[in-house]
Amino acid sequence: MPPPERLRHGMRRRDLLKTAALTVAGGMLWSPTRAAASTPVGPQWIALGPDPRSQMWVSWSSGSASTPASPPAPRIRWGLTSSYGKARAADASRQVPIPSGPANEPPEKTFYNRVLLTGLQPGRTYHYAVSNDGVSWGPDTTFRTAPTSPRGVRFTAFGDQAASQGGAGAMAALVASLDPDFHVLSGDLAYATPEPMTYPDVAGFVPAEWDKYLGVVGPAAAGSIPWMASVGAHEIEPLANFGYDGFVTRFPQAYDPASGSPVAHSFTYENVAVIHLDGNDLSAQETTRTGYTGGAQTAWLKARLSSYRATGSGIDFIVVVCNCCCYSTNQKHGSDGGLRDTWGPLFDHYKVDLVISGHVHAYERTHPVRGGQPTRTVASGGVAYPASDGTTYICAGGGGNGLYRSWYGTSTGGDGGSATAPKIWRWNGGVSQNVPDSARGFSAYRRGVLHCVCVDVTPPNAAGQTTMAIRALMPAQSGSTVTSISAPTVMDRVTLVRTAA
Repeated sequence: MPPPERLRHGMRRRDLLKTAALTVAGGMLWSPTRAAASTPVGPQWIALGPDPRSQMWVSWSSGSASTPASPPAPRIRWGLTSSYGKARAADASRQVPIPSGPANEPPEKTFYNRVLLTGLQPGRTYHYAVSNDGVSWGPDTTFRTAPTSPRGVRFTAFGDQAASQGGAGAMAALVASLDPDFHVLSGDLAYATPEPMTYPDVAGFVPAEWDKYLGVVGPAAAGSIPWMASVGAHEIEPLANFGYDGFVTRFPQAYDPASGSPVAHSFTYENVAVIHLDGNDLSAQETTRTGYTGGAQTAWLKARLSSYRATGSGIDFIVVVCNCCCYSTNQKHGSDGGLRDTWGPLFDHYKVDLVISGHVHAYERTHPVRGGQPTRTVASGGVAYPASDGTTYICAGGGGNGLYRSWYGTSTGGDGGSATAPKIWRWNGGVSQNVPDSARGFSAYRRGVLHCVCVDVTPPNAAGQTTMAIRALMPAQSGSTVTSISAPTVMDRVTLVRTAA
């Protein structure tokens, strides 16, 4: 039975899925989960620990941006059944650090609690519950750890969500219905900032949007599915730490200081490596933080890629996640040469398999690219060989926010476009300019719709071959609102094939 149809890993998250969807008139309509009225904790979300086989981050919030509620004794209990068996205090409970100065700084009083669970058994389903005081507990929730022996990986991906129930919440419920091992976010999550902001500029900054966002995606999916997040321009807030103090407070992940960025991180899961980059460091369009790592992030990226491609690493597929698009034919934002010109040669040299971006609120897949040009045509349903063909770039910016439906030029499949050739943002004498793109014919499929990318990776077979099957799933929708997550349409698909390392 092929990966998309098989019953995955035995026990599914039945408790999550039953509350994430409601069957009405033959269609699965999304409805938000609500904890019992007496539950004192806010939304919960999890992330893979440094070793996904034995570690998991668990986070939850207390109070709100406008109403502080300092938890007196935040705790977690966990175990292999709903009887738990283990309990401990949270590692930390903190508010987002606020710079002193601006009289009009909006309130940001939510407390964020976190704990890194360690010593977990590989390949097992765990139950957990959290509390603010050790007396009243939140709902029983489950997660599963990565296995020791490869059995196949499923992950999902999108970005650009915002905080509506009919958009972001419904898309999170779609993720839950797919039961992935983890979910990748390509940035631009809550939109607490209408545009990148630096201290002390706070006009339009609404940190309460984070309460709304986590309150929507947490109950729908993120409490049980590791929510592996990247930053976009809308995560640059008027805070310290290059504007990322809010992000790193909310999302504990294995950030690597060697990158020079507070938000760059990487992890491995079976034979897949995932590298999260901060595209704001190189962007020629979103220039608020351009160059802030002084080249350190690029050097770190090179070291990570070299490590994953080294003999004996156990890694077959490398996935890179960054918000701005190296390749896009959309008339809104389009391609970013700041990223393409610096990181593209590294992706080529180390034969990166897949790059996932957002920023453009639409779906687009490229033909395999190497040296800045497509190497061959791979229509929907086709097969690509990254080692020889090049990297596939996917924009997955349809996670819930308003959509961009205007395109330049032509594509092999999907939406049509204008006669004008695609454009790219590039630096020219220190000035950022939107100019005609020298890369032509790279668009394989594009549509301005809400969507979720679902990726199934097989372990190597007896012949030493491993595959990455990528599907772009489109739920029923009207405008930017999902109307049903039952039987989403597979609008695009491609399979990447490798000889195992």
